[in-house]
Amino acid sequence: MHFVSITYSVAIQEICRWCFYLLLHRAESGLNTVSANPKSPFNRSIFSFVSGFGYALMSALVGYISLLVESIGPGVMMCPSCPRATLYFISAFTTSLFSLLHMVWMMIAFEGFSELPKTKGWLKVLWVIVSHYGASFATTLNSSSVNNGCIYSILISLCIIAISCYIIVVSLKSRFRLQH
Repeated sequence: MHFVSITYSVAIQEICRWCFYLLLHRAESGLNTVSANPKSPFNRSIFSFVSGFGYALMSALVGYISLLVESIGPGVMMCPSCPRATLYFISAFTTSLFSLLHMVWMMIAFEGFSELPKTKGWLKVLWVIVSHYGASFATTLNSSSVNNGCIYSILISLCIIAISCYIIVVSLKSRFRLQH
């Protein structure tokens, strides 16, 4: 059941990410005019970061508040794969990681969408989609019978964040070199 809901929810989120890019792309000239530095080649990166922050905040609120509602009542729910940790702690940590992931995914996706139809653009978009599925499916380890599955889930998310940050840094460095 989790696999079906993860498959649909990630697909819907990525479609919404594309639609949001199209909306922001239409508004980009207006946003540039009110920007502190209208001619900066980094404006798109700033817009995508801010958009990713909003996307992350919305996702965190929706994801974690539903768990907090379940916490009302006596007792504490423990994480099945890490019985020494509460489900609330593991979910809070996972929610924080996914917030960071949404910010870096938005930056990579916007960069990739703007570079389409070049191969480099497709690779960035593909990375966002594949890593989003990977991180999302890794969260199923939290409720699995895999010993220390929550740790593996967190490590997978941290690896995806590290690779995504590397992609962003390389992209920003190349843009900086082109500017100078």
